[in-house]
Amino acid sequence: MSARGIVAGTADAIVVRSVSKSFGAAAGGLKVLDDISLNVANGRFVTLVGPSGCGKSTLLQIIAGLVPASEGEILIEGEPLAGPRPSATGIVFQDALLLPWKTAAQNVEFPLALRGGDATRRRARALDMLALVGLAEVAESYPHQLSGGMRQRVAIARGLVEDPKILLMDEPFAALDEQTRTKMGGELLQIWERSSKTILFITHGLTEAIFLADTVLVMQARPGRIVERIDVELPRPRSYDMIGSEYFGRVRNQIWHLLAEQVP
Repeated sequence: MSARGIVAGTADAIVVRSVSKSFGAAAGGLKVLDDISLNVANGRFVTLVGPSGCGKSTLLQIIAGLVPASEGEILIEGEPLAGPRPSATGIVFQDALLLPWKTAAQNVEFPLALRGGDATRRRARALDMLALVGLAEVAESYPHQLSGGMRQRVAIARGLVEDPKILLMDEPFAALDEQTRTKMGGELLQIWERSSKTILFITHGLTEAIFLADTVLVMQARPGRIVERIDVELPRPRSYDMIGSEYFGRVRNQIWHLLAEQVP
Protein backbone atom coordinates (compact mmCIF):
# COMPACT_ATOMS: atom_id res chain seq x y z
CA MET A 1 0.00 0.00 0.00
CA SER A 2 1.38 3.40 -0.95
CA ALA A 3 2.07 5.81 1.89
CA ARG A 4 -0.17 8.29 0.11
CA GLY A 5 -3.08 6.03 0.95
CA ILE A 6 -2.65 6.33 4.73
CA VAL A 7 -5.72 7.77 6.42
CA ALA A 8 -5.64 8.74 10.08
CA GLY A 9 -8.27 7.28 12.36
CA THR A 10 -9.45 7.76 15.90
CA ALA A 11 -7.37 4.82 17.17
CA ASP A 12 -4.06 6.36 16.15
CA ALA A 13 -1.34 6.82 18.75
CA ILE A 14 0.79 8.88 16.34
CA VAL A 15 -0.41 11.06 13.48
CA VAL A 16 2.05 12.99 11.32
CA ARG A 17 0.41 15.46 8.93
CA SER A 18 2.38 17.02 6.07
CA VAL A 19 5.55 17.46 8.12
CA SER A 20 8.59 19.07 6.51
CA LYS A 21 11.88 20.08 8.09
CA SER A 22 14.58 22.43 6.85
CA PHE A 23 17.79 23.53 8.54
CA GLY A 24 19.38 26.92 7.94
CA ALA A 25 16.32 28.25 6.15
CA ALA A 26 17.59 31.84 6.38
CA ALA A 27 20.42 31.00 3.98
CA GLY A 28 18.33 29.01 1.53
CA GLY A 29 18.33 26.01 3.81
CA LEU A 30 18.70 22.28 3.58
CA LYS A 31 15.39 20.45 3.34
CA VAL A 32 15.75 17.08 5.08
CA LEU A 33 12.07 16.06 5.28
CA ASP A 34 9.39 16.85 2.72
CA ASP A 35 5.63 16.54 3.24
CA ILE A 36 5.63 13.41 5.40
CA SER A 37 2.31 11.99 6.53
CA LEU A 38 1.88 8.75 8.46
CA ASN A 39 -0.15 7.21 11.25
CA VAL A 40 0.62 4.51 13.78
CA ALA A 41 -2.37 2.81 15.37
CA ASN A 42 -2.47 2.15 19.10
CA GLY A 43 -0.59 -0.99 20.12
CA ARG A 44 1.10 -1.50 16.75
CA PHE A 45 4.78 -2.11 16.05
CA VAL A 46 5.97 -0.05 13.07
CA THR A 47 9.51 0.01 11.70
CA LEU A 48 11.03 2.76 9.57
CA VAL A 49 13.83 2.02 7.10
CA GLY A 50 15.68 4.16 4.59
CA PRO A 51 19.13 5.10 3.32
CA SER A 52 21.58 7.01 5.49
CA GLY A 53 20.79 10.71 5.53
CA CYS A 54 17.12 10.34 4.66
CA GLY A 55 16.01 12.01 7.91
CA LYS A 56 14.76 9.01 9.90
CA SER A 57 16.27 10.20 13.17
CA THR A 58 15.15 13.77 12.55
CA LEU A 59 11.58 12.55 12.03
CA LEU A 60 11.74 10.54 15.27
CA GLN A 61 13.04 13.57 17.15
CA ILE A 62 10.17 15.67 15.78
CA ILE A 63 7.63 13.05 16.89
CA ALA A 64 9.30 13.03 20.33
CA GLY A 65 8.91 16.80 20.55
CA LEU A 66 12.68 17.32 20.75
CA VAL A 67 12.94 19.15 17.42
CA PRO A 68 10.25 21.43 15.92
CA ALA A 69 8.90 20.77 12.44
CA SER A 70 9.27 23.54 9.88
CA GLU A 71 5.81 22.73 8.52
CA GLY A 72 3.00 20.37 9.40
CA GLU A 73 1.51 18.92 12.57
CA ILE A 74 2.06 16.02 14.97
CA LEU A 75 -0.75 14.50 17.05
CA ILE A 76 0.09 12.21 19.98
CA GLU A 77 -2.93 10.31 21.32
CA GLY A 78 -5.12 12.82 19.46
CA GLU A 79 -3.51 15.91 21.01
CA PRO A 80 -1.34 18.39 19.06
CA LEU A 81 2.32 18.13 20.04
CA ALA A 82 4.02 21.33 21.21
CA GLY A 83 7.09 19.86 22.97
CA PRO A 84 8.37 16.75 24.78
CA ARG A 85 5.70 14.69 26.53
CA PRO A 86 7.57 12.00 28.51
CA SER A 87 4.35 10.78 30.13
CA ALA A 88 3.05 9.90 26.65
CA THR A 89 6.22 9.14 24.71
CA GLY A 90 9.40 7.34 25.78
CA ILE A 91 12.53 7.28 23.63
CA VAL A 92 15.47 4.86 23.35
CA PHE A 93 18.57 5.86 21.38
CA GLN A 94 21.31 3.85 19.65
CA ASP A 95 23.61 4.50 22.60
CA ALA A 96 22.11 3.39 25.91
CA LEU A 97 23.31 6.69 27.47
CA LEU A 98 23.42 5.25 30.98
CA LEU A 99 24.97 7.27 33.79
CA PRO A 100 28.11 5.28 34.71
CA TRP A 101 28.06 6.28 38.39
CA LYS A 102 24.51 5.01 38.89
CA THR A 103 23.32 1.41 39.20
CA ALA A 104 20.93 -0.13 36.70
CA ALA A 105 17.99 0.57 39.04
CA GLN A 106 19.12 4.15 39.61
CA ASN A 107 19.44 4.71 35.86
CA VAL A 108 15.92 3.42 35.27
CA GLU A 109 14.60 5.51 38.15
CA PHE A 110 16.36 8.69 37.00
CA PRO A 111 13.50 10.21 34.93
CA LEU A 112 11.19 9.78 37.93
CA ALA A 113 13.78 11.23 40.32
CA LEU A 114 13.91 14.39 38.20
CA ARG A 115 10.23 14.89 38.96
CA GLY A 116 10.54 14.20 42.68
CA GLY A 117 7.83 12.30 44.50
CA ASP A 118 7.97 9.33 46.80
CA ALA A 119 11.38 7.60 46.68
CA THR A 120 9.98 4.21 47.67
CA ARG A 121 7.45 4.24 44.85
CA ARG A 122 10.11 5.37 42.36
CA ARG A 123 12.35 2.51 43.39
CA ALA A 124 9.54 -0.04 43.17
CA ARG A 125 8.63 1.18 39.69
CA ALA A 126 12.24 0.94 38.52
CA LEU A 127 12.53 -2.62 39.84
CA ASP A 128 9.27 -3.57 38.12
CA MET A 129 10.63 -2.28 34.79
CA LEU A 130 13.90 -4.16 35.22
CA ALA A 131 11.90 -7.31 35.87
CA LEU A 132 9.86 -6.62 32.72
CA VAL A 133 13.03 -6.60 30.60
CA GLY A 134 14.43 -9.65 32.39
CA LEU A 135 17.11 -7.87 34.42
CA ALA A 136 15.83 -8.00 38.00
CA GLU A 137 19.03 -9.70 39.10
CA VAL A 138 21.31 -6.83 37.97
CA ALA A 139 19.47 -3.97 39.71
CA GLU A 140 22.55 -3.08 41.78
CA SER A 141 25.08 -3.54 38.97
CA TYR A 142 26.79 -0.60 37.27
CA PRO A 143 26.82 -0.11 33.46
CA HIS A 144 30.45 -1.24 33.09
CA GLN A 145 29.46 -4.57 34.65
CA LEU A 146 26.79 -5.22 32.00
CA SER A 147 27.00 -6.50 28.43
CA GLY A 148 25.95 -4.27 25.53
CA GLY A 149 22.63 -6.07 25.22
CA MET A 150 21.96 -5.75 28.93
CA ARG A 151 22.72 -2.01 28.84
CA GLN A 152 20.22 -1.60 26.02
CA ARG A 153 17.58 -3.46 28.02
CA VAL A 154 18.22 -1.09 30.93
CA ALA A 155 17.68 1.78 28.48
CA ILE A 156 14.40 0.22 27.36
CA ALA A 157 13.33 -0.14 31.00
CA ARG A 158 14.14 3.55 31.53
CA GLY A 159 12.09 4.43 28.44
CA LEU A 160 9.13 2.58 29.94
CA VAL A 161 9.44 3.75 33.54
CA GLU A 162 7.03 6.70 33.16
CA ASP A 163 4.52 4.32 31.55
CA PRO A 164 4.31 6.09 28.18
CA LYS A 165 1.82 4.72 25.69
CA ILE A 166 4.36 5.16 22.89
CA LEU A 167 7.99 4.03 22.66
CA LEU A 168 10.23 5.61 20.01
CA MET A 169 13.40 3.63 19.26
CA ASP A 170 16.27 5.00 17.16
CA GLU A 171 18.41 2.04 16.01
CA PRO A 172 18.75 0.74 19.58
CA PHE A 173 20.55 -2.47 18.56
CA ALA A 174 22.82 -1.09 15.81
CA ALA A 175 26.01 -1.34 17.90
CA LEU A 176 25.44 -5.00 18.82
CA ASP A 177 26.82 -8.06 17.01
CA GLU A 178 24.39 -9.88 14.73
CA GLN A 179 23.66 -12.76 17.11
CA THR A 180 22.99 -10.45 20.07
CA ARG A 181 20.97 -8.11 17.86
CA THR A 182 18.71 -10.92 16.68
CA LYS A 183 18.26 -12.16 20.25
CA MET A 184 17.43 -8.63 21.44
CA GLY A 185 14.80 -8.33 18.73
CA GLY A 186 13.06 -11.43 20.04
CA GLU A 187 13.26 -10.12 23.60
CA LEU A 188 11.89 -6.74 22.53
CA LEU A 189 8.86 -8.45 20.98
CA GLN A 190 8.21 -10.22 24.28
CA ILE A 191 8.44 -6.91 26.16
CA TRP A 192 6.10 -5.30 23.63
CA GLU A 193 3.57 -8.11 23.95
CA ARG A 194 3.61 -7.83 27.76
CA SER A 195 3.45 -4.03 27.89
CA SER A 196 0.95 -3.35 25.05
CA LYS A 197 2.87 -0.24 23.96
CA THR A 198 2.89 1.39 20.55
CA ILE A 199 6.40 1.22 19.07
CA LEU A 200 7.98 3.19 16.23
CA PHE A 201 11.41 1.67 15.56
CA ILE A 202 14.14 2.97 13.23
CA THR A 203 16.58 0.47 11.74
CA HIS A 204 18.94 -0.02 8.80
CA GLY A 205 18.48 -3.79 9.04
CA LEU A 206 15.87 -5.12 6.63
CA THR A 207 15.64 -8.49 8.38
CA GLU A 208 15.17 -6.73 11.72
CA ALA A 209 12.56 -4.39 10.24
CA ILE A 210 10.42 -7.22 8.89
CA PHE A 211 10.85 -9.60 11.84
CA LEU A 212 9.68 -7.01 14.38
CA ALA A 213 6.98 -5.11 12.57
CA ASP A 214 3.31 -5.12 11.81
CA THR A 215 4.13 -2.49 9.19
CA VAL A 216 7.35 -1.33 7.53
CA LEU A 217 7.57 2.28 6.29
CA VAL A 218 10.20 2.85 3.59
CA MET A 219 11.81 6.28 3.20
CA GLN A 220 13.74 7.85 0.38
CA ALA A 221 16.45 10.46 0.78
CA ARG A 222 17.17 14.06 -0.27
CA PRO A 223 14.73 15.20 0.98
CA GLY A 224 13.23 12.42 3.08
CA ARG A 225 9.83 11.12 2.03
CA ILE A 226 7.88 7.95 2.80
CA VAL A 227 7.54 6.08 -0.47
CA GLU A 228 5.93 2.82 0.60
CA ARG A 229 4.01 1.22 3.44
CA ILE A 230 4.26 -2.57 3.63
CA ASP A 231 2.02 -4.53 5.99
CA VAL A 232 3.86 -7.64 7.21
CA GLU A 233 1.57 -10.65 6.96
CA LEU A 234 3.37 -12.91 9.41
CA PRO A 235 1.56 -14.44 12.40
CA ARG A 236 2.43 -13.57 15.98
CA PRO A 237 4.19 -14.56 18.07
CA ARG A 238 7.12 -14.39 15.67
CA SER A 239 9.73 -17.13 15.51
CA TYR A 240 13.26 -17.02 14.13
CA ASP A 241 12.31 -19.78 11.65
CA MET A 242 10.13 -17.23 9.83
CA ILE A 243 13.26 -15.38 8.69
CA GLY A 244 14.03 -18.23 6.29
CA SER A 245 10.52 -18.42 4.81
CA GLU A 246 9.71 -17.66 1.18
CA TYR A 247 7.33 -14.88 2.20
CA PHE A 248 9.98 -13.20 4.35
CA GLY A 249 12.42 -13.29 1.46
CA ARG A 250 9.91 -11.72 -0.93
CA VAL A 251 9.20 -8.83 1.44
CA ARG A 252 12.91 -8.29 2.03
CA ASN A 253 13.55 -8.20 -1.72
CA GLN A 254 10.70 -5.74 -2.19
CA ILE A 255 12.22 -3.35 0.36
CA TRP A 256 15.72 -3.90 -1.03
CA HIS A 257 14.60 -2.91 -4.54
CA LEU A 258 12.83 0.19 -3.22
CA LEU A 259 16.07 1.26 -1.52
CA ALA A 260 18.31 0.24 -4.43
CA GLU A 261 16.32 2.47 -6.78
CA GLN A 262 17.57 5.44 -4.77
CA VAL A 263 21.28 4.70 -5.31
CA PRO A 264 22.76 6.90 -8.09
